[in-house]
Amino acid sequence: MDDFGDACTAVAAALAVDELNGSARLWVGCSGGLDSMVLLDALAASVPAKRIAVVHINHQLSSNADRWQQVVATRAEQLGCQFQAHTVACQATGKGVEAAARQARYAVFESLLGEGDLLLLGHHADDQLETLLYRLLRGAGLRGLAAMPARRSLGRGALWRPLLNLPRQTLEHYAARRQLSWVDDESNASEQFDRNYLRQQVTPPLRQRWQQWHLPLARTTAHLREGDQLLTELATIDLQSCGVRGENGGYSLSIALLEQLAPHRQRNMLRYWPERAVGVGLASTAELDELYTAILGARDDAQPQLFGQGYCWRRFAGRLYMLAASGGNEPLAEYSLSWPLHTLPARLSLPDGSVLVATAAETAVGVEPLLRGDLKQLSVRPREPGVRSRPVGRQSSAPIKNIFQEQAVAPWLRTSTPLLWSGEQLVAVGGLWIEADSAAPAGQAGIKIVHNSPCQPFSE
Repeated sequence: MDDFGDACTAVAAALAVDELNGSARLWVGCSGGLDSMVLLDALAASVPAKRIAVVHINHQLSSNADRWQQVVATRAEQLGCQFQAHTVACQATGKGVEAAARQARYAVFESLLGEGDLLLLGHHADDQLETLLYRLLRGAGLRGLAAMPARRSLGRGALWRPLLNLPRQTLEHYAARRQLSWVDDESNASEQFDRNYLRQQVTPPLRQRWQQWHLPLARTTAHLREGDQLLTELATIDLQSCGVRGENGGYSLSIALLEQLAPHRQRNMLRYWPERAVGVGLASTAELDELYTAILGARDDAQPQLFGQGYCWRRFAGRLYMLAASGGNEPLAEYSLSWPLHTLPARLSLPDGSVLVATAAETAVGVEPLLRGDLKQLSVRPREPGVRSRPVGRQSSAPIKNIFQEQAVAPWLRTSTPLLWSGEQLVAVGGLWIEADSAAPAGQAGIKIVHNSPCQPFSE
């Protein structure tokens, strides 16, 4: 078989997987370039065209952008596929216009995918090599050096790069055999972009010297991805050993237990914690350095904050907290909600996304007090000035701010914890404590109050 025939066989084999038959819908991200036009052509030869939806993102970054869109639309029509075009605005940030374009593009992709849908992209081995070299020169860790995964979740569906292990030369041979046409982005010729420089000046001699370079590249990225998975699993084990728990607005762990880990395991665990807890990227090396200096190295009575990617690090009473980005500094919403407890369990959603839950429970001496069972109609309001409190076990009342200090309630929770009232009598403070005059007598049934965070308890 000639090179052209080998190329067609290789591309067809890359798409010959069972998952194509089970996907709810097949989306193809198509820019009009060589790789995406080859992918579209090969997919249309593998599955019925009516199952394929072609999506083109018009970034408005080139005077030829509308022409590229029309090329893709025409090809989709020729193949009998559905077609969608989405125009996006790319606002350049500190990471540059390329990063802004990628963010805008993937936001559209994620919004389109339905449950079980599959998005196919045409990245190939040359792209993978450039990504690895680019990230290597930026000092990336295992996650970055593993470059692009062949498959990952995206929104309600999944993203798949079936051509990732095939070199661009194979796609060129396929396109020649199939007499395909495509568009070339003129910005690819500009070496002011780092990836373009790598593509034009660095990778060509590498590919020329090592003819089968794409095969060891695939093995290397697979090894790196396995290493990253092992570090993720180790971080999960260490998080559990540090007493990680869900908090109102985030999570916390014991600093004393953290310090029992070897330094490299501490950093590994903290690096992966944001991803495991709130689903954002890994903490950077610079962020970890500042975390140790500004948060873990702060005085015990200090209240430092460090903001990450959509979350905030804090410490209090021997625990390290990861909270929603506001860090508890958002303005307090005024509200007054009625909460009937005639039928249990009863739930009440609060404006901050947290939930109060009341359940029937038996009480016993020495356990957490319960609310009296005859309190069937409560009102729930945020903290108010001048409120006094007397929790079970306290001899006299005191301003509620003093009780918060006695109970070692984190400062950022003191304004957001809801107060529960029966008429004008305070009966409970969130899920923290029951007022002495409103507690069920020992040995009698009562009502257990729990205040659940908007965040879910940490789990594997």
